[in-house]
Amino acid sequence: MARQQMIADALERVTAQANKKHAQIISSSEISRTDRELLLASGWLQEIIRGWYMLVRPDVATGDTAAWYANFWDFLRVYLQHRFSEDYCLSIESSLDLHVENPIVPKQVIVIVKQGAGLRKLMHDTSLLMYANPKKMPTDIEKKNELNVMSLAYALCKAPPSYFKNYPRDAELALRSIKTTAEITQIIVRDNLKAAAARLIGAYQFLDDKETAESIIQDIAKVGIRVVPNNPFTKQAPLLTTPKVKSPYSGRIQAMWADARDALVAQFPKPPKLPKDVDAYMNHIEEIYQYDAYNSLSIEGYQVTNDLINRVKNNDWNPDRNEGDGNARNAMAAKGYFDAFQEVKSCIARIIKGENAAIIIRKNLQTWYQNLFGPSVQAGLIEPEALFGYRNDRVFIRNSRHSPPRKEAVVDAMEAFFGCMEQETHPGVNAVLGHYFFVFIHPYMDGNGRIARFLMNALFASGGYPWTVVRVDNRNQYISILENTHLEFDLLPFSRFIHDEMIESKKI
Repeated sequence: MARQQMIADALERVTAQANKKHAQIISSSEISRTDRELLLASGWLQEIIRGWYMLVRPDVATGDTAAWYANFWDFLRVYLQHRFSEDYCLSIESSLDLHVENPIVPKQVIVIVKQGAGLRKLMHDTSLLMYANPKKMPTDIEKKNELNVMSLAYALCKAPPSYFKNYPRDAELALRSIKTTAEITQIIVRDNLKAAAARLIGAYQFLDDKETAESIIQDIAKVGIRVVPNNPFTKQAPLLTTPKVKSPYSGRIQAMWADARDALVAQFPKPPKLPKDVDAYMNHIEEIYQYDAYNSLSIEGYQVTNDLINRVKNNDWNPDRNEGDGNARNAMAAKGYFDAFQEVKSCIARIIKGENAAIIIRKNLQTWYQNLFGPSVQAGLIEPEALFGYRNDRVFIRNSRHSPPRKEAVVDAMEAFFGCMEQETHPGVNAVLGHYFFVFIHPYMDGNGRIARFLMNALFASGGYPWTVVRVDNRNQYISILENTHLEFDLLPFSRFIHDEMIESKKI
C-alpha cells in the first residue's frame, strides 16, 4: 500500500477516535502503535505528554503555539476525565477563570484530586498541577465547559484576599455575575464562613452595590452571624457602574475599556477638530488608498502588488487576460479591499460633516465586511452565508495565549463594544480602543485586522485626525504589541505605536 494511503487510513481511524470525545486529543491506549508512529513521523500528531497526543496539520510551523492553545482546555477535560473520572475539581482561581471567561490561556492550572497528585509539564511552558486533598474536596462542584469546577458563589466565598488584590477586574466581574444573594448566603451560613462574609460584604459595598451587601448582612444576621465588613480590593474605584453584568464577556469589555481610557486620554494628542475643508480631507483619503491597501493587505499575508491594486482600482483586473490575476485569493482580497474602502470612505464623508461616528459604524460595519468578502463569494472561495452575522466557530490567533470569546459570546461582546464606542467622548481614544477591542473580540472568521484598521480611521476622522496607515515594515512590532496588550493589558505602548504611525502617514 502506498505510504500516502497508509497515512490517510491511519488519520481516518485516529480522527474517528478523537471525535468521540469532541476533541483533537488522543491517548496511546486508543490507537495502534503503527498508526501512532506513522502519524507522528508524518507530522499529523504532536506529543503533549507521554502517552497523550494532539492532532495537528503537518504544515503547522515548529514552535507555533496556536494548535496547543486551541486545544488546551479540551486536553485538560479529556485527560482529567480519563485519570480521575469525576473525582477532581479545578482550584479556586482556575474555577473563577472559567466562570468569568478569562481569555488568556493560563501558564498553570491547579486541580484538587482525591489521589494521584503530581505535576505534568505540558507544551509551550504550560503545566498541570494536581494535589491530593481528599478530606477537603469542594462541596459545591458543577460543570463549566465540561470541566469540574467550584460553583461561582462557592469559589468567591473561598477566594483569599489576595485574589481581589491581584485580579481586581476578574473579581469584580465574578461578584457582578452572581444572580441572587441566596447563592452566597447559603454557603456562608452552611459552612460558617465569617471571614468570607466580611470580605464579600465589604467588596459589594466597594462596588456600590449596597442592595446586595445589605441583603447578605440581613440574611446572615437571622442566624446569628454578625461581621464587620472588610473591603478586600486595593484599587481606588470600581470599573463598572451597573450592579450586574449581562454576561462575563460583555462585562469584561466594559471593564477593560473603563480601565484603559483615562491613561490614554492623558497620553494621546488632542483632536484637531473636524476639518473645515471637507474636500481636501476626502481627497487625501483617496490619494492614500494605494499605499494603505498595499500595507493593510500585506500585513495579513496577501501577496498583493501595487500593480494589482491599481488594476483593481481602474477596473482593469481580469484573470482571463492576465495570468497573474489568476491567483484568486490575492486578487479577491485586493478587489474586496477596494470595495470596502469605498464604503468606509462614504461613511467618513458623513462623519466629518458632523454625524455620530460610532452610530454610523454600528449601522455600516456589516456592509464593510460584506464588501470585503463579496468578491470571494462571487469567485466561489467562501460560502454566501458567511457574509451575514458574526462567526459561527471558534477562532484562535497564531502564537497568542489570548483566545477570543466563544462564538456564543460574540453578540454580547459586540453590543458592549458598540456601547463603549458610543459613550466615549475622546475621538483619538475611541479610535485606539476601538481598534484594540475589535481585534480582542475577533467577531469574524477572517478580515478582523483590516476592518479594525478601517474602524480606527473612521473614528479618527470624527476628531479630524488624518488617515493612519499601519505599515507592513512594522508588522512584527504591531503584532507583538497587540499580544503583549492582551497579556499585560497596558494600552499605552499600542497607543504610542498608532500615534507614531499617524505621524509617518502625514508625510505621504
